Amino acid sequence: MKRKSAIAFMMAAVMAVTSISVASTPVTVSAANSLSDIYERQQAIQKELDKANANLKNLEGQISEAENYQAELSNQITLNRDKISLYESEISALSDEIAQTEETVAIKETDIATKETEINDTYEAFKERMIAIYKAGETSSLEMLFSSESFADFFTTIRLMQAVSEHDEQLVETLRVQKADLETEKQELQEYLTQIENDKAEIETAKADIQATQKELEASYAASETAMQDLEALERRYTADKEKALEEDAAIEAELEEWFRQQAANNGGNTGELDSDFIWPLPGYSYVSSPYGPRWGSFHTGMDITGGGVYGANIVAASSGVVTRVVSMHYSYGNYLIIDHGGGYSTLYAHCSQLLVSEGDTVYKGQTVALVGSTGNSTGPHLHFEVRVNGSHTNPANYVSY
Repeated sequence: MKRKSAIAFMMAAVMAVTSISVASTPVTVSAANSLSDIYERQQAIQKELDKANANLKNLEGQISEAENYQAELSNQITLNRDKISLYESEISALSDEIAQTEETVAIKETDIATKETEINDTYEAFKERMIAIYKAGETSSLEMLFSSESFADFFTTIRLMQAVSEHDEQLVETLRVQKADLETEKQELQEYLTQIENDKAEIETAKADIQATQKELEASYAASETAMQDLEALERRYTADKEKALEEDAAIEAELEEWFRQQAANNGGNTGELDSDFIWPLPGYSYVSSPYGPRWGSFHTGMDITGGGVYGANIVAASSGVVTRVVSMHYSYGNYLIIDHGGGYSTLYAHCSQLLVSEGDTVYKGQTVALVGSTGNSTGPHLHFEVRVNGSHTNPANYVSY
């Protein structure tokens, strides 16, 4: 009876084993289709931005092209807004992709936990069956042989026991393989998730950069608009009494030429070795509202530099040298100063609100020597900057650039 009970138990165990499906659903993670369209639109906008930048460089400093300069600034502002919008779309698409991937990872974690439970349950069932067989029989192979009705019956019992054991081992191994596959898929998903998050972070940084550029462009647009209004006011004043204005320009130039002749006679016009590597005299401000050259029937002997919030900004020495002239409240140049750099080279800084150096001071390149103002014949805050060689004015753009 014990043998028959053991055989019956094993038969039931074999029949009760549930078949395990080893097929797993492949994981496919792809970026949103819209991302490729976004990338193409970004490239197109970038080409337009590059073109706009080139146009701005060509137009900057040409007063006759002031309106075109503003138009290009406006165009670039619009393009940047479009680019920001595309970045936001890309960030949104990647956020959706991250959410979907995180959801897939969560599902895989659940599947792994389920497989772990199945492995444990199967192993426990295997142990229970072995214990039950042992308790039901507690017989040796020899006893099973003598209690069998025939050799065929004996071998059937042995094969049945082996089949149960082998099936349980295969079942556990199958579950372990499935669990390992799931863990591999989870690792791949985690790596993909990290990549998406890094891509999103890079895009957010690029968006922040373009937003900063946008603010600078909007500030430049406002500054150029103000500068153009100031220049138009100066032009109206100039043309209202053009004869007087021309006489004033000639008087100023004659005054400076005479002063430089006296300087040359007194000290040879050379107070030291020349440092020809000049720097931009108004850090943080690059807009040239009126360049060197013909203007309204006269001649502009320097360049006017301005920008939003320029009043009170630091004016620095374009190169090292000695301060040779400091004039307050000049009828045309307002508060201005001249620095002799040696080798016949001098620089002039006019319309200052404050002069921070005195005649005879030695200054170094980049030292703050004055503050931007609108003194003298000026309609708005700006720096009138000149470079003179042996007393004669020359184009500052040949010596300094922003």
